[in-house]
Amino acid sequence: MSKVSLEQWKMFVAVVEAGGFAQAGEMLFKTQPTISHGIHKIEQLLGKDLFNIQGRKAMLTPFGQSLLPQAKLLVSQAQHLEDQAISFNQPARQLRLAVDVLLPPTYWHAALQQVLRAYPQTNVKVQQSSLSRAAELLEDGHVDLAIGSRLPAQIISYPLTSVQLWAVVSNEHKLATSKDLKLDDLTCHRQIVISDMGLRQNTNSGWLGSTQRLSVYDAQAALAAVTSGLGYAWLPDWLISLPLKNGELSKLSLQDGGCRQVALQLGYYPTYQDDPVLQTLRDALLN
Repeated sequence: MSKVSLEQWKMFVAVVEAGGFAQAGEMLFKTQPTISHGIHKIEQLLGKDLFNIQGRKAMLTPFGQSLLPQAKLLVSQAQHLEDQAISFNQPARQLRLAVDVLLPPTYWHAALQQVLRAYPQTNVKVQQSSLSRAAELLEDGHVDLAIGSRLPAQIISYPLTSVQLWAVVSNEHKLATSKDLKLDDLTCHRQIVISDMGLRQNTNSGWLGSTQRLSVYDAQAALAAVTSGLGYAWLPDWLISLPLKNGELSKLSLQDGGCRQVALQLGYYPTYQDDPVLQTLRDALLN
């Protein structure tokens, strides 16, 4: 028998998301003393503090931080189960995906076509992600399946594909005619960077030696910035093939490091391993 109830875990997650006990009470339609009592009960049962109170803010302790991802997942799965039970006689089902901005859209569009042919009543919600964001969405229970270069542990995962990124620049940029460049030669030129969408930890991918940067949140925006002459960037081959053919872009003539590979994987928690809709999508992506 679980010592901590699902309702108490809901209170814990609500305090984190709302930023305080009173705000969590408003979110859950409970009084502040009820929330405080619930959190105190968890701390008593586990023998450690979950929060440090600083003014009106409830700040997670390291112990509380360690429990948060699984607590969010538990609450989300409970909500998912409840929604499934309520809608048992209803044909509609929602499939939630996180898709890395580096994956060619045609890749997952084709897979979704197979899913929707098999399950036409399925509603699909797709969230774009980059770097650590896919892992966060999966950990927090906001998506059922994620595609990214960095996914959390304790999931079922499969290697999906590798994407080639090339260092490119507008044909109007001075770097377009430079030969035998070294990475150090790029330090004085602006680099267009696809930012990490992650909320908990921001990491950077690739060489970031330039002193000037322009950060955007998707590959299309990066392409537009490069094409307009704002700087250079490492962009996926599927995105730059047409601009290269049309003479809008040039690959940088780098002695080393002009191309790199990013391995993408798909993953989901074991909870969904018997979900026929998600398994259909998995098989379509892998085949």
